[in-house]
Amino acid sequence: MLTELLLGIAGTVIALGVAVTTIWQGFLARQYNRLSVKPMLRVDRITVSGENAKIVLRNTGVGPAVIIRIKFFVDGVAIEQSFSKVGELALQKIGLDTAHYRILEIFPKESFSAGEQPALFESIDIIKDYMMAEEVRKAFKRLAVEVEYESIYKEKFNCMEKSDQKDE
Repeated sequence: MLTELLLGIAGTVIALGVAVTTIWQGFLARQYNRLSVKPMLRVDRITVSGENAKIVLRNTGVGPAVIIRIKFFVDGVAIEQSFSKVGELALQKIGLDTAHYRILEIFPKESFSAGEQPALFESIDIIKDYMMAEEVRKAFKRLAVEVEYESIYKEKFNCMEKSDQKDE
């Protein structure tokens, strides 16, 4: 009788240990899975002679970024406009001709895979010389971009590229 009781207690302790270990492994696996698909957005300005001037949204993370909201600021003032026209208005406010730029319209719930780098704004014409590059650089410096996005696990992130940031 005593042997059966001891075997029962030992079995219960072992089962409890297995249950705790399984729960802990599940927790660690979930943490790892979240980290393995974490997006990381970055905004870069490219104003180099011989290339197209552009402002690029880069996903340097390892998972897709789902866009919640993109907000543009000119000289620190937010641009309040419908989602589809905000890019056009931002270019106008910094003094660049919208006819010479391709403007990417990004809507909520759009996603960018890891390594993807769409141009928010890209000039149609190549920057020909240093003076033209400097003019575009000064205009781009007035523009700031804030992007709210989330991972596929609904973790929210924010990318704020300030207008006084150094150029690439």
